[in-house]
Amino acid sequence: MPVVIVFGLAVVEIWAAVPAGLALHVPPIAIWMVTVAGSLVGVSVVLVAGVRIRDWLGRARGGDRHPRTGRLARIWLRYGVVGWGLVSPLVMAPPMGTAVALVLGAPKSRLLASMAVGVVIWTSILVTAGSLGLAALGAR
Repeated sequence: MPVVIVFGLAVVEIWAAVPAGLALHVPPIAIWMVTVAGSLVGVSVVLVAGVRIRDWLGRARGGDRHPRTGRLARIWLRYGVVGWGLVSPLVMAPPMGTAVALVLGAPKSRLLASMAVGVVIWTSILVTAGSLGLAALGAR
């Protein structure tokens, strides 16, 4: 049952899933595998639904489908899909980062690949830091 909880949390946010897995005494490798899988499910769902919603909004507005002004757009223009995929799991939930990237015009295949890399990197860092922290405290 704890693994199901970690998976469910990972679909929404890796920053909730990893601490929950550690608190529920799930082995670190299982936390990592389940969190990566859950997060990629969340990203994939948003990717599939988000493209349809973005296209529908673009047709409804009758113009440019993605805005190019504002702070997020400037970050997007500077770092592109790869940078966005690497950074967004750190600063926001991966599904939210996927949705924002779609609005800004990211191509699906490159976005999925870069989000997957970002999720793997940040999940690895979080699980390692959490496990080492608990070991240092003598809690594990």
